[in-house]
Amino acid sequence: MWKRGGVNMKSNSKKIMVIILGVLLFLVGCGGSGDKRYQGQVLNFEQELTKATQQADKIGEQFIVIVDDFKNEKVSKEAAAERLKNLKKDMSRITDKMYATKVDDTLPSDIKEKLNDIKDRTAYAYFQKAKVAGHLATYLESKDQQELRFIDRNFKNFKEEMEPIKKGLKEVKQAVGIK
Repeated sequence: MWKRGGVNMKSNSKKIMVIILGVLLFLVGCGGSGDKRYQGQVLNFEQELTKATQQADKIGEQFIVIVDDFKNEKVSKEAAAERLKNLKKDMSRITDKMYATKVDDTLPSDIKEKLNDIKDRTAYAYFQKAKVAGHLATYLESKDQQELRFIDRNFKNFKEEMEPIKKGLKEVKQAVGIK
């Protein structure tokens, strides 16, 4: 074994080689990390998905308006339930757009897989949000307490999905050299 100043040089060389090999494998696994050829496709995907989420969020704002109108007795229980059902339908149409978000076929397979996972998770999350409106409408009509538990579960599902979505998109963007 080589020693220099009490340090095992052979051991350090092995560690350096393992680190270099790990970095190379990571770069190959990411389809060429920092490969700027794919930036446009990733940005287009992000833009399309962001547009759909903004539409869904705008529709979701109506949820609060309906609840406030009902609380303040500006609308009847029946009218509020009907508006909530329509809100759920509108939100569901937007989640269909999210599922339909295009992932460019020219992207490396690992990037395509991650983007498909992101769009599916986003659509699922917003579908959970849409279900809240449906459960509240059912609760207003039936006063079934189970609907309130469903509402709580759907909100939690929505929140739990959002963090991995953001993290995944950040990782994909970094993989193609977008900061």
